[in-house]
Amino acid sequence: MAAPGGDVYGLIDWDGSQILIVGSTAETVTREAIRIFASTLLAEGSLAGDAPDFTDRHPLPDPDGPITAIDDWLTLLRQATAIPWFDILVDEVVIAR
Repeated sequence: MAAPGGDVYGLIDWDGSQILIVGSTAETVTREAIRIFASTLLAEGSLAGDAPDFTDRHPLPDPDGPITAIDDWLTLLRQATAIPWFDILVDEVVIAR
């Protein structure tokens, strides 16, 4: 949760590349992560080399759908793969230019 007037940060770590997502709420940031996963799946055909059939077994949730469905899907992704990885940054200090 962001401090009043503050930003919320989410991080996708993917094969040594990090994608920082900034939004006004954790829900906004989480939904944007799903949109990024969806565009990557469309371009690459798979999200994870260690579980290439993950999205066949667990289709991507609608980024505008219930947040509980998105959170459940992200939990399954964390359990099935080492990369990609997504989380909301809570105690970390983010310095960006």
